[in-house]
Amino acid sequence: MPVTWNINRFLAFILLILPFSSASQEQNHNAWKLEKDKNGIRVYSRHLTDSKLKEVKVTCELNAGLSQLAAFVSDIDHYKEAVYRVAEAHLVKRVSDREFYYYSETEMVWPVSNRDLVIHMEFEMDRATRTLRIHGTNAPEMAPPKKGIVRIPHWRSLWTVQELDGKRLQVDYTFAVDPGGELPIWLVNALIAVGPYQSFANMQKVISRPYYQNRTFSFL
Repeated sequence: MPVTWNINRFLAFILLILPFSSASQEQNHNAWKLEKDKNGIRVYSRHLTDSKLKEVKVTCELNAGLSQLAAFVSDIDHYKEAVYRVAEAHLVKRVSDREFYYYSETEMVWPVSNRDLVIHMEFEMDRATRTLRIHGTNAPEMAPPKKGIVRIPHWRSLWTVQELDGKRLQVDYTFAVDPGGELPIWLVNALIAVGPYQSFANMQKVISRPYYQNRTFSFL
């Protein structure tokens, strides 16, 4: 099936598409709204209960194995090729093959300032069910703020990846973010569907490269 990731950021990320909740939106905060359905990728959004945050969910089938996905998510240097509007991404600290911290800056359109954050990523594998979960939380203490860039005050994400067979994965990716400051509603509407969709479409192309094939990880 055609697919076309958080990553998390993302990838992501994608990271800066979400406004504060309005009173009218809060009345329907529990309902997922379908924002985009194309090429097997579905993007949904909803408002969270008693929160100014908005949550986004992406579902799709990915033509890859678990080790390919883990290799891609761990390869921060290539995020600019896949994750929508990532201006810069680099590794901050690698704890192990299942845990690392990385920095990401998202490019915004003028006159909106770019946003950045450091994300703590952790891999959790359920071998019995062949389900991989990848948790992402912001870790602002890992890098100082930069002049002229708005630091994202809140980020959390979760990949839930079910192995269908050795070559296909069922992916459910959700994230919630407070982008900080104010974002124009026209920019929010333009990015909320385009960003996550384009990131997963790009990821499908990148993840098929030989570099991500036949990789091994201690947690798989």
